Amino acid sequence: GLPPALAARGHRVMTISPRYDQYKDAWDTSVAVEIKVGDSIEIVRFFHCYKRGVDRVFVDHPMFLEKVWGKTASKIYGPKAGLDYLDNELRFSLLCQAALEAPRVLNLNSSNYFSGPYGEDVLFVANDWHTALIPCYLKSMYQSRGV
Repeated sequence: GLPPALAARGHRVMTISPRYDQYKDAWDTSVAVEIKVGDSIEIVRFFHCYKRGVDRVFVDHPMFLEKVWGKTASKIYGPKAGLDYLDNELRFSLLCQAALEAPRVLNLNSSNYFSGPYGEDVLFVANDWHTALIPCYLKSMYQSRGV
């Protein structure tokens, strides 16, 4: 409820989630970025839809889609309750880094009031454990470079 409430107050709002499904109303932005995760460089793409005044952005990478109930008969965070996937650290590092890039690289113009990239004047709300690296990356990888 917070994103639509902020949008109703006149703020430009974006939510970012892993693309766990095909989401029939989300379209491929054709924007891809390279992200260093562990010892490899991974490419993520961004999908987008606009609902209730909010830019809904989905980070697309095979590590997310392969962990869905309908495809693997398993859960998103682990194969069963109390057991995590071994790649959770990599997947959510990827999500956090993609979340930091999205406002800079996506040229969204779905609203009558806002268009273009969000830029660098952005407030991030990291609301769960899988987004906990956002403040760390923001400080170490962006602010340290003056971004």
